[in-house]
Parts: sequence; C-alpha cells; structure tokens
Amino acid sequence: MVWLPSPLAGYLCDRFGCRITCFLGGVLCIVGLVSTSFVQSLDHMYITYSMVYGLGTCLIYNSCFLVIAKYFKEKLSVATSVVTLGTSIGVLYTGPLLQVLLDAVEWRNTFRITVALYVLVCILSLTFNPHVEEITIVDNIETGKNNNVDEEDERSGISLYCSVWTFPAYIVLVASFTFASFGMYIPYIILVKYCEDLGITAQKASRLFIFIGLASCFARLMTGRLCNDKRVNPVYIYQASMVTAGLSIFMLPFTTEYWNLIAFSVIYGLCDGVFMTTQNFILLTCVDSKRTTAAFCINNMVYSFAAAAGGPIAALIADQTGNYVYSFYMTGGVLLTAFLIPVILVFLNRAKSNLPHHVSEAEAIEEEMADTISDEIKALDQVLQFERRLRAGTLPRMRSASTNV
Repeated sequence: MVWLPSPLAGYLCDRFGCRITCFLGGVLCIVGLVSTSFVQSLDHMYITYSMVYGLGTCLIYNSCFLVIAKYFKEKLSVATSVVTLGTSIGVLYTGPLLQVLLDAVEWRNTFRITVALYVLVCILSLTFNPHVEEITIVDNIETGKNNNVDEEDERSGISLYCSVWTFPAYIVLVASFTFASFGMYIPYIILVKYCEDLGITAQKASRLFIFIGLASCFARLMTGRLCNDKRVNPVYIYQASMVTAGLSIFMLPFTTEYWNLIAFSVIYGLCDGVFMTTQNFILLTCVDSKRTTAAFCINNMVYSFAAAAGGPIAALIADQTGNYVYSFYMTGGVLLTAFLIPVILVFLNRAKSNLPHHVSEAEAIEEEMADTISDEIKALDQVLQFERRLRAGTLPRMRSASTNV
C-alpha cells in the first residue's frame, strides 16, 4: 500500500496541492496507528494498518517527492538525493527504536507512541508553499523557458495520465525499473536466513543491514551531486548500479566468511543508494512538467507489484531447491536484465536523429515567427515612445504631424 495507491496520491497533489495531501497522509497514519492499537483480531488489522496506515504513507511518500519537483529546477537531483536520504536514515533508527519500545511497553503502546512522529509530519507539511508552482511558472515565462507542449496540450484527468505512455523513453525506463524493483529487495528478505545456513547467528546477520544502510546513505548524497553535473547522464549511473548489484549477487553463493558478507553489504548498499536516487530523479525529469505527477505515480504503482512479487518468488525457488543459490542467480539475472533494457534508448535516439528534415524546418519556422513577433513588439514600443515625446512637448515642430497620426 505504500506505492499501490500512488495515482490517487498524484490526483490529490494536482487537485489540492502537496501540502494538503501530505497533511492528510499524516492524519491517516495517526488514525491507522491509534485504531490498530485497539484492534482485537488480525482481520481488523488488515483494514486499520494495511489499508488506512498504508494509504497515509503513500500520500506522504508521493507528495514529498512531487513537491521538490516544483521547488527545484537547477538542483533537482541534489534535492532528490536529500529526500531519499531521509528514508534511508529512517530505516536505520526505526528498527532499534521500535525494538526498545516493544521490549519496554509492548506493541499496543508502541503504536500509540509512534503517533508522535506523524504529528511532526503533519506540522512539517504545513511548510510546503502551495503557490510555489505559480511562482516557478512566472519565472519561466520571464526567462523565455515556458514549455510549448504544456501550452498546447489541454489534456487532463485520466487522459493525461494515459498520455505518459506516448513517451517511448518513459516506457523503456518503467520496464527497467520494474525489473530492478523485483530484484533489489530480495537480498533484504533472505539474507538473514542465508547467513544462518552458513552458521552465522541472526544477531550478527542483522548487523549487515547497518553496513547496507550506511553505504546507501553515502551513495544517495554522492549520486545527487553527480547527477547535478550536466555532462553526466543519470541513466548511465543507474545502469552501473544495476550491473554492479547483479554481479555482486551472483558472487554471494561463494561467500562463506563473515567479512565477505560485510563487503557484499557495502557494495550492495552503494548500489541501492544509487538506484533509489537515480530512479526518482529520472522519473521527475523524463517527461514534460505537466505529466511529471502522472509519470512518477504510475511508475510507483507498477513498482509496488514487482517489489511485492520478488520476495515470495525467491522464497518459492529456495523451497523447491533446498537452498538459496538459485534464488540468488535468479535475482542477479533480473538485475542484469534491468541493466540491459535502457540500451533500447540508444536505438530510439538513433531513430530520432534519422527523422525527416521537415521537423527541423518546422522548428525554424516557429523561431522565425517568434522573431517576427518580437520585432513587431519593438516597433510598436518605439511608436509609443515617440507619441509620448510628442505629448510631452519635446518635439514641438511635429505637433501637427502627431495630430494627423
């Protein structure tokens, strides 16, 4: 539920703004946690926790990323890396904190205490400026950077969301992200059990996630700075993370010592950080500004199905074979497939470069018309200035001429 209702979250962001959407998400999380702390059956918990709390986290997640696309233009990759860093840090401290609370006050009171975090989320969401998009539009008009596609396209609602599939690059990238999301979460699910099969205690195995989390935090910040360079293609950075993650998982069955697993955790954590930052940054920039919300939210919805399917399929393979070796091979193969899919973009760009010349001629005509309009505006401005000077008496000999005019 964190990603599945993303189109609904996108609609709310477009309709009411990211501030109200994020605030509503915080309220739903509070309601979900409080109601879950009073339930007496697992069936009720499916509603209060899975649906209510899950929907609230979905609204918070999507609104936080979509609002930075409105705030930042030049340093959007850096802002994206900072937001993704927040989720990584949250994972690092949430686990130990919840364990301490569970040991001290049991699970019902733990849910009630956790409500304080989402009260803070509601307060912080009020800092979102609902007029930031209007300010950005005004600035773009003044600098001559307004998007002609946005002006000409009047689509809205479902038709606007469906129109993102008319972008070939978006289709290719979503397909790649789907394979990546399928495979990236599998090691998190089966790593502890694999360590126990090697004779490593669960406590020592759980410490590996600290190395993964710290490496991921570092990679997220560095990736944001790297993608901010105009000479760097974020798709190439994403592909590098996929091929590295895939190869590291292929080598995982050969690791038998604890320090080998630490090395794997660091490498995989770096890949995870690069993946999360580049994915979100690419989604916020691969289509025009009018379709940014649709592109981001539709990918998250597809992402939810793939991420949910990866773990069970890997576990099923392990049950059938009696070990995790083939599960790791399957995961590595999926991530390498995610690496290969964006290669299609090379052929798309090559086909685009071979388009007939009438496309460039049309662009030249548009530029010529814009120059003509600009010249006419300058001429009209000169006439108005001349008339003002006549009325001010600075040209007394031409009063009669001005009268005739």
